Amino acid sequence: HVYARAKVVPDLMVSRGEEAYRTARILGDPTIEFLAAAGVALALLDFGDVAGAERWLSNAAAAAASAPAPIRARQLELWRGMARAAAGDAEGLRRHLEEAVAMATRQGQAAARCEALARLALEAARLGARSGDEELLDLAERSARQAGEIARLLPGHAPWPAQAQAAISQVALARGDLEGAAMAGGAAMQILQDALHEDMNLEILLPASRGIFAGGPPEAQAAVRAWLQLQLGRIAQGTLDEDIRVRWLRGPVGRELVELAGSLEEAGMRDPEAGPATNDQATEQDPIDRQLLQLLTEGSTNAEMGAALGMDGDTVAQRLAMLLSRLGASNRAEATSLAFRGLAR
Repeated sequence: HVYARAKVVPDLMVSRGEEAYRTARILGDPTIEFLAAAGVALALLDFGDVAGAERWLSNAAAAAASAPAPIRARQLELWRGMARAAAGDAEGLRRHLEEAVAMATRQGQAAARCEALARLALEAARLGARSGDEELLDLAERSARQAGEIARLLPGHAPWPAQAQAAISQVALARGDLEGAAMAGGAAMQILQDALHEDMNLEILLPASRGIFAGGPPEAQAAVRAWLQLQLGRIAQGTLDEDIRVRWLRGPVGRELVELAGSLEEAGMRDPEAGPATNDQATEQDPIDRQLLQLLTEGSTNAEMGAALGMDGDTVAQRLAMLLSRLGASNRAEATSLAFRGLAR
């Protein structure tokens, strides 16, 4: 479950978490029960299922109540703040995340305070940028600066300073400071690179990428876009459950990743054995197949494709089957992966 969340394997990060939770209850292990329930909740936030996430946070709270500990109380405040932020509830975001900061301060835990401040900065910046709330943007900037100051005194390579820089990038972008957004976005990515972090860290990399796209040099933008397309392809092909793949691509994280990775035209898609496509070849492509491939990467069902293209379900299924055959893909997930990786033309 932890691996699936870190590497973004959408079907496993839900199913393995549920399995771990059930097994922990049978074994009477409140620690695993608590962490598994919270992990499922955070996974569901990636899908945009705030109500489901809050139900699983209630399960985590019940497990914590059976074995109280200060760290669990603080973690619950963090996660509840994230859920409220996902729901667009600025007051709830502040209430829970500021309480997490206060709890860490009372407990004298510098690392925990840095973690809570970085999370407060990241969530306040995201919601503030989306809603145009200048008060939230100010809170995000202050919290990010404080987190950065504490992080310099801590050992190890936690992701919190990168989270703080990603938050600063979002704030700068919301205020129209494109150069500042690009600088902070680049700093966030550099922190992860220097620490040799191998997890996806999309909560950091997506806002950092947006900042680089807004004001970074063309070569940096191209490198970031290529990386995003590669990761999208890996996620799509690694998600075996078709319904889960569609849900994740349509959720807030998947939707932003698709948007930032760019359109199929920007990806320069081509047959890997045919060499680079010429302009003449590109114009000869069947526009219906191009639209089908685009809709496939957006997680559309056959019925939705048919509605968009004016076809019945059988015709869509036949066209898709021929398209997959031409691409050499064995299923929709593999075809989506090829598209995201820039290999389908």
